[in-house]
Amino acid sequence: MSLKKKIAAAFIACAMTLAVVPSAFACTALYVGSDLTEDGTTMFGRIEDLGTNDYNKLFNISPAGKHTAGEVYEGCYGFTYTFTHDSYRYTARRDDNGLGVCPDCDSTHEHTPYEEAGTNEKGVMVSATESLYGTDAVLSVDPYVDNGIEEAEITTVLLSEASTAREGVALLTSIYDNAGAAGGSGVFIADQNETWFVENLTGHTYLALKLSSSVVFMQPNIAAMGKIDLDDTDHVVASANLISVAQKAGTFVGDAAANVIDLDASYNGDIASDRMAAGLNYLYGTNTFTKDNYSETDFAISNVGENGAIVPVYSNIQLTKKFSVEDSIHFFQTEPIGKTGNVETHLFQVSATGDLNTAITEWTAFDDDVYNAFVPYYPLLTTDTADVYKYSPAKVVRSDEQPTEGVWYQDAKGRYYTYPDDWTDSFYGVRDALSNLLTYGSNGNQVTAKDRAVAKASYAALQQEIMADYADMKAAVAAADTLEAKQAAATNASNAMSQKVYNTTLKMYNKLQAKTAARAWVRSLLH
Repeated sequence: MSLKKKIAAAFIACAMTLAVVPSAFACTALYVGSDLTEDGTTMFGRIEDLGTNDYNKLFNISPAGKHTAGEVYEGCYGFTYTFTHDSYRYTARRDDNGLGVCPDCDSTHEHTPYEEAGTNEKGVMVSATESLYGTDAVLSVDPYVDNGIEEAEITTVLLSEASTAREGVALLTSIYDNAGAAGGSGVFIADQNETWFVENLTGHTYLALKLSSSVVFMQPNIAAMGKIDLDDTDHVVASANLISVAQKAGTFVGDAAANVIDLDASYNGDIASDRMAAGLNYLYGTNTFTKDNYSETDFAISNVGENGAIVPVYSNIQLTKKFSVEDSIHFFQTEPIGKTGNVETHLFQVSATGDLNTAITEWTAFDDDVYNAFVPYYPLLTTDTADVYKYSPAKVVRSDEQPTEGVWYQDAKGRYYTYPDDWTDSFYGVRDALSNLLTYGSNGNQVTAKDRAVAKASYAALQQEIMADYADMKAAVAAADTLEAKQAAATNASNAMSQKVYNTTLKMYNKLQAKTAARAWVRSLLH
């Protein structure tokens, strides 16, 4: 299991004693079909969340041939995979093992730590994973497999191997069939032509749907698939045991004779979520949803129409307008979807027409989305990422005792974190430092509501600058007359935007840090 799932396991074990399940982490995914967007692009992506976010994240390029045909890849927890060809080149947001130790499994063997999302040279995109959890009843029938594939390996394997989305779906589901899964998840697998969503909640069951252009849905660690007719073989790939496992568990909801299953009702547990309520309010354009008053019909996706006929995948969510990229970004910034526990966010924007090199845009952001600006990259044209994305700083020091030196903060649970001297040399580090300063203060000194409002406004203005820079980048790439010139234009522009976000964040952090220290000094004089 990845660090995210190790944290979950610890909290769940504690909850079995305390009869309370606190939220250790809370990832949230979004999909908006092309019929529902202003420019006709498909948008999908996810926030990665953790209960602690004091370890570094990287954004880089995995070169072609990093893995060779016949190579046996060993993941974090015992999963192995033999590559069928030399691996494709791909972009990746990943955990940082630059100090030689994987932050996910604490191992030192050569492997890639958790890669959350990216795009390979064939235009295949993967976002993995939205953690899901089967009920005890279904897991007693089909438990997770200790050495099955885990989210720390999914992106690495699929982007290295798959040349189309369907190849990616076939590969992942075959792994579920044979090696099994170490945990439950929701995974986007897409290319320029189609987007698939795969959910698994036990060791060997799964359901994959080809998503329609007219559906919108969100997923905050809750199975998004409702009533699904498995006979829709053009758009559905399901494990042979999907219905039988739920039947054996006594949890099956659906019509077995008609080959229809309600996946959420059959496999998922509690659906109450503050993030679901906040997201539904944003998408529906209302403020009426709370975590206690919505039902599956408000959020789930289905391919079963009112008369029982198979229809294109839909949800009951009705947007109040066609979505722009900024609308999708604002979704991720909506509290409590956006919060201090955010680690990274990725948003894919895909055009079904035009040159593949510019049909896919990856919007990337690190740490707290409440105070953030997203940066666009053309993954197929980007030859390198900004240096600040690739820097590996020393570790943050955790303590139960108040530090006597350095820059530190105390979180809501009373734990202390002291930054290494080079923490702000990393893009993730400086974003994390500002987020924690705005949330928890620094060295015992607190910020004000006005400070937070100023930070939000500053990032909103910065996002508008980025949108203008993106328009300039698109024009520069279009005007370039060779592939090399297009690559240079795209790479330089995106890296300049990333550097702008980094510089702005560092300036904001230093200014606010000095301001809080000055306030504390004045208070000490007054008292």
